[in-house]
Formats: sequence, structure tokens, C-alpha cells
Amino acid sequence: MAFDKALDCDGVASASVELPAGISLFHGQYRVGAFLNGGGFGLTYLAQDGLGRDVVLKECFVPAFSHRCQTRVSPRPDSNPDHLQKVMRSFHNEARMLARLSHPNIVHVHQVFEDNGTAYMALEYIKGHDLLEIVDEGHVLLTPGRIVAMARKLVSAVAHVHDRQLLHCDISPDNVCIRSDGEPVLIDFGSARSFAPGMAGHHGGFTMVKDGYSPPELYASEGPCGPQTDIYALGATLYHAISGSAPVDGQSRQSFGAEARPDPLRPLAGRFPGYPPGFLESVDKAMAVHPAERHASAQGWLRLLTPPDVRQHDRNVTPFRPESVQSTPARQQVAQTA
Repeated sequence: MAFDKALDCDGVASASVELPAGISLFHGQYRVGAFLNGGGFGLTYLAQDGLGRDVVLKECFVPAFSHRCQTRVSPRPDSNPDHLQKVMRSFHNEARMLARLSHPNIVHVHQVFEDNGTAYMALEYIKGHDLLEIVDEGHVLLTPGRIVAMARKLVSAVAHVHDRQLLHCDISPDNVCIRSDGEPVLIDFGSARSFAPGMAGHHGGFTMVKDGYSPPELYASEGPCGPQTDIYALGATLYHAISGSAPVDGQSRQSFGAEARPDPLRPLAGRFPGYPPGFLESVDKAMAVHPAERHASAQGWLRLLTPPDVRQHDRNVTPFRPESVQSTPARQQVAQTA
């Protein structure tokens, strides 16, 4: 992934922003290995802890606000120092939120610490591919049975998040990692936030808007943000897995409705054979343009996915085989993307 060039100690642009391999962090407890990924909110590295175990280190580094002098991170001379502090607070908030979660299909955080003038998270290392790679590059054949099993686990994970009065706010295929044993894991809580049950909040700060996966309300400044926001995004993620392509973006769908034109998004129901009755309809409902027309809760959606016929359907599914997912070092999925 490309980044703005960092500024070196003399204010001259340098070619790299990531830490070099071999650097030790936090009094030698972690040793940085390969650079894995990066984005708007941070950089991720494969590393080893003091026991020699693989972990993912997420470094709080925002190219728009940060620059690196050797290993140390500081605000860019042309940016407001308060912006970097705000990112640091958001980073610590992400770690606190993850620490409140304990679910087999949600990434685990091991430790949070500060070094080099910035903050780091040590996260579970997940070997596999993200769902976007799997769909677009065909690493694994996603049969209806596999998608149904995956959907139940992801809806369960989102219900767990919501039950703790948290929102993910950035669910998309690239934030779902599929382990080599086939288990889906929800990652990247960099946009997560708290919410008050029964009250619609407003998004702000560092919200990610992703065409195709973000609901229409996230496109509006200070738009409402609640459990239905995540429900839409998870529905859109499953839509991509089922149909093989990203859905029409929510802003366009809302514009069509405002102009009394038909919704440009084609429903899944009736188009794809092999799914249990009602399953495709439940995904379509999750993607309703208006939040009130979506599932009232992730728990309610989960109950729709667990009648006896679906349980029997899942028992007949052949699990993913580890050898079905070939790990490519340059494309290794990390446990927490930036």
C-alpha cells in the first residue's frame, strides 16, 4: 500500500515510513519482523514476542499527521500536533474496546504499550486470507453451505460486540479474515465506538466510509450511527461473498430513492440456488436503505439463521481444509489491519 513519504530528521522526504526489521520494542519484549500492511490509522508488522511466538504489532502512525526520525514518531511539521494526540487517544480506545470482547470469531488483543513516541498493540496473528482476497482471487470455493456457516459465526460475533454496547463501524470483506481452518475472524476495530442502547448516536471522528459496504447514513455528516449500521455492513459483506461482486454503494441507493427511482441494488433472493429458505432474504433485509427496515438487532438476525433446517445444513458442510488456503508472504493476512 502506498503512503505519503515520511520526513526525516532534517525535514527532507524519505522513502519509507515503516520500522526496519529487527528493531526491538518495549524493553526487548517484541522484535519486529516483516512489514505487513498499512492504512489511514496505522502500520502493522509481523513480530515475535519474548517467547518466540508470532504476533501482529499495530503501530499508531498516521501519514497525514506523523513522521519518523529514525524509529521515533512525532507530529509532522506541517500538521496540528493535536491531531496526532487525537489519533493516539483513538488508538488506546480501540485497544480498550477489544479488551472487552471475548469471542472465537473476533481478533484478540494481547497487550498495549508505548514506545518510540507512539503506541502499539500486540494482537493475535491470524494465518490465512481476508474474505476479499478469497472472493476475488478464488483461494477457496465458497459454497452456499460454507457461506451460511460463516454468516452465522459473523452475525454471532457482531451480536457479541453490540451486547457490550459497542459498534464496529467498519465491517467489510477486507476486515474479515478466514483462518486456514475455515474460521472467520472479525478484525480492525479502529473505527469502533460505544453507543447507548435505544438511542441513535452520530458518527464523527475517524469513521471509515467504504463504497459498497457503508450504509447510506454514514455518508451524511453527523448521520445516525447504531447497531443497524453494522448490520448493513455485514449484510453487504455477505452479499459480496454470495454474488461475487461488491454491492451498489449506499449513497447511490439513497439518491435513487430520493428521486423515486427503483433501487439499483439487485436483491439476492431468487437468484442463487442452494441456500436454506429465508437465508438470502435475511441478507437482503440487512441491507435495507432505511435503518428501521433492517433487522432490529444482530441477535434477532442470528435467531433467523438458526432454525433446525439451517443447523442440519451446517452439519453437512465440509469444513475448509488448511491446505485449501495457500498463504502468500506478500499477501499474508494480518490479525488487525490498519
